[in-house]
Amino acid sequence: MSTHLHAESLTPHPEPISIKDRKSAVLAAIDDNWRQFRNSLDQLVSDDMAKPGVLESQSVTDIVGHITTWEWELVTSLDRGSIEPVGNIDRFNANAADQKKGNTPRQTVEEMEQVHRSLRDQLAKAPTAYFEPYDPVREMIDSCTVLHYQEHGSQIRIWASKFSLASPTTE
Repeated sequence: MSTHLHAESLTPHPEPISIKDRKSAVLAAIDDNWRQFRNSLDQLVSDDMAKPGVLESQSVTDIVGHITTWEWELVTSLDRGSIEPVGNIDRFNANAADQKKGNTPRQTVEEMEQVHRSLRDQLAKAPTAYFEPYDPVREMIDSCTVLHYQEHGSQIRIWASKFSLASPTTE
């Protein structure tokens, strides 16, 4: 593997990543972080899902619905080929939460799985340019996937370690 020396550090850095490799790396990061997020949910029992308090008054079900909403926003942006501003994000999140209020935890998780499959399909056929650093679509991809899974997965794991009805697992 060839390397380039950077004058600032005089340490070898790998050759720049090709655009195709970058897309593959982003998709791999999404898949890895998605698995970690799903593992956070898999540690819970059904009765845990609707309990408030994971993030203020939100339950795990509410958070799953929130992630699903933003994944769907990304799916529609990729399908359109453009990002449409949502306006006030807090109001957008509140409206989305209100629309999902009557859903059972099972319905919410099923919708999440379906939307995530749609997202992966859209990402697989998305132009490689969308995966370049600093591209506005890449920023949306990161914030609606990896960063979102990390943020909310960690909130769920912390909450579950204190309040889940599931038996503690040994590692």
